[in-house]
Amino acid sequence: MRTLLTKAASRDDEIRVAFSRAARLALAGLLGAPAMLGLASAAGYPLRDAVDEAFWACALAGFGGAGWFAGSRLAVGPLRKAALAAAFLPAGTVAASAIRGLQGLTGRESMLAVAAATVPAFTVAFLLAGALGGRALGISRLGARGLLMCAAGGAAGGAFATLPFAWAWLQCDVPGGSFLAAGLAVAGFLGCLIVPFHVVGLALDQARRGRDLART
Repeated sequence: MRTLLTKAASRDDEIRVAFSRAARLALAGLLGAPAMLGLASAAGYPLRDAVDEAFWACALAGFGGAGWFAGSRLAVGPLRKAALAAAFLPAGTVAASAIRGLQGLTGRESMLAVAAATVPAFTVAFLLAGALGGRALGISRLGARGLLMCAAGGAAGGAFATLPFAWAWLQCDVPGGSFLAAGLAVAGFLGCLIVPFHVVGLALDQARRGRDLART
């Protein structure tokens, strides 16, 4: 009875597990540029003119590294690892562009405008991640259900990214509001990539399982 009620342990060959862990590298890539520029400034070498270049170099390295890491966790061959790293780059370009746009906002913008610029971009980004990532792993057909799952995961990621702006838009004056705002900013940053990567991985797991059943 205990065996039946115990949740099955995650397996390292599950794509959702590999993708969820790989999301940390993509997040690190987004943090890389501010950290690098901050260190340079503290050392007396401000690099204000290189902000955009540093952001894009770190972001794309993070997404490409996430694809390579996921391929390594899944124990695919070097060609498939390289293909998965390349597959994550278009998704990273779209998602990072949306995140870069959010960094230039003040918090006074219309919530509808912020969501309209962010959620569709994340939706497209993780549709690409699912479709291209599936092909890189030899899963050629996700099907409508799988693609909808990837789109929903991307939309959820976009919603997470807008959490701090939603809080500012609500203009709630509550005790500890600044701590709550900081917590929402952290949750939004982490969730905007971890959640969609997990959902895309789950969609690919289901597509792979369906493909394997069809072959038997």
